[in-house]
Amino acid sequence: MEVELITPATEALAFIDFVNLTDSLEHPRPEDFPAIGSTLNAVVLDFMPSGELRLSARPSSLTRQ
Repeated sequence: MEVELITPATEALAFIDFVNLTDSLEHPRPEDFPAIGSTLNAVVLDFMPSGELRLSARPSSLTRQ
């Protein structure tokens, strides 16, 4: 599998489902959510048919396997 690392565009906006913020078995609480406008490290999960970009910021997703 070939992997390409790129420098992210600083103006690129994205959406992360709240379940993809933590590895905890419990759902994150509102006070656990990052502030609106925060910059997060994330990885691409998939592109949806609608064109939506699905991301994960879970620590296990960010750790090189």
